[in-house]
Amino acid sequence: MEPSVSDRPASSAPPLPTPVWQACGDTGLMLDLGGLKPGFHDILCAVDDKSVLTEKARLLAQQIHDMCVKGTITGITDITPGLTSLVIQYDPAHIRASHLKQWITPLISADVAPQQEEVKIWQLPVCYADEFAPDLAEISERTGMRCENIIQLHTSTIHHVAIMGFLPGLGYMTGLNEALYLPRRANPRIAVARGSVGIAMDQTVIYPLDSPGGWNLIGRMPYYLFRPEADTPLLFSAGDRVKFTAIDKLEFEACAARAQAGETPSFTTEQAG
Repeated sequence: MEPSVSDRPASSAPPLPTPVWQACGDTGLMLDLGGLKPGFHDILCAVDDKSVLTEKARLLAQQIHDMCVKGTITGITDITPGLTSLVIQYDPAHIRASHLKQWITPLISADVAPQQEEVKIWQLPVCYADEFAPDLAEISERTGMRCENIIQLHTSTIHHVAIMGFLPGLGYMTGLNEALYLPRRANPRIAVARGSVGIAMDQTVIYPLDSPGGWNLIGRMPYYLFRPEADTPLLFSAGDRVKFTAIDKLEFEACAARAQAGETPSFTTEQAG
């Protein structure tokens, strides 16, 4: 019989699930670090703290990239780490999927420390006024919390940019307080304004462009996450961290004017770890 959680030594971390390889089209492989079959994704992931798998996927991607640079592996055309998975695109004229698995599988269990590097911590102002937060009242009703308490929870934690996706500049940020875990909206909006801050599941996003969207909107951030004309078009990178600060409408308008003139939000750096 499996030992219960209470029977395990307090100092031992729960074991990671056994990764599963899945075909991803005829030129790709997906390594599912959550150990689940397709269709379940991270909803039923066997690890409570999915950030462990996110970091593992990012580290594996860096290791594989380094092997490609050294010429140890050839034929890989793209590497994309996800929240609990890693997608590897390859040229079948140069390498077979079976050979890729043979090269990469030993890396999964290898005890490799992540490279020590500085990470950016962005200080982002958000206006949680009613006109920018159309779902805040409903969230308050569903959670039983006052709106000001929801805002306090959202601004009191450091959010981690786990992966980039959906739109250029959009970072999926983990670190949302458990009391705010909610599903996406049953009926997505046709139009969501650029800068809108949304929450769903265990994550926060900021819409970098006007677009459709189904996240629960609780505020708006005045700065640009995506400037295609800039030398560095994207503000965020995977691994960055974000601290939100509540501002009023006048402060929002002042920040928006400075953003329009080309100003970017401030950040600090600290050693990753």
